[in-house]
Amino acid sequence: MIKKELSITELFGVLSVIALSISMLSNTYFYYSLDALWVMSILSPSFYISEIIKVVVIMAVMITVVGFLMDIYHRLIKIMNRVHPNKRYRLVSGEDNQIAVDAIKKSARKFQTGQSYFVTLFSAVFITVLAGLKVITFASLFWVSILIGTILGSFTNTEVKRDNTLKFFIFAILVILTACFSAHLKLNSLHKLPIAILKNQQVEKETQIWNVLDATQDKMILLNRNENNKIKIVKFDEINQIISNHK
Repeated sequence: MIKKELSITELFGVLSVIALSISMLSNTYFYYSLDALWVMSILSPSFYISEIIKVVVIMAVMITVVGFLMDIYHRLIKIMNRVHPNKRYRLVSGEDNQIAVDAIKKSARKFQTGQSYFVTLFSAVFITVLAGLKVITFASLFWVSILIGTILGSFTNTEVKRDNTLKFFIFAILVILTACFSAHLKLNSLHKLPIAILKNQQVEKETQIWNVLDATQDKMILLNRNENNKIKIVKFDEINQIISNHK
């Protein structure tokens, strides 16, 4: 019983470290891009938790999309086989079944290749449409393509399926890529951040527009994109009002 409790405790500790590492990675990428790594020292634990949730959601969505497309391809092949049945092979015990085995392997490779092309094609069309509708930026296409390729490879590669160490390695890469992609999405949305009007702000000039970047405890992190992404920390009582920046 003691060993079981220790194992659960250790597992919880490991998961906590992994979750914190994911959040730290995402925020490091984000604030490094803004040349403001020092901001991370004042972020609250709740902020890191929200970032973890965002990364998990993005990864779940990407895996679901790839899995959904793979399932569609599988169903289409089944329908095609009903219309035009493939040649059937029977393995007979005690006889040379090499021809049948080779044919089955060839068919499996053909299915896997076709599935990869299908998922890649429809994923490319889907993300291109999203970029055209400005749901995501064209710069995000790189990250989405890499994520889809990594997920697809982990689902279809036979070596990955057999090797647990390789599975863990691919999963770690996927988590890292997703964390960076999450930060990249946040960077692309800076122009949509709400605007903070400070109490001591006398004149509303274009260069004095402060966007609300993040909030932590009793402070807000403000960003001025018009002055080389200048950042400053203010208390809540220093802000007169916050207005939406959606157009």
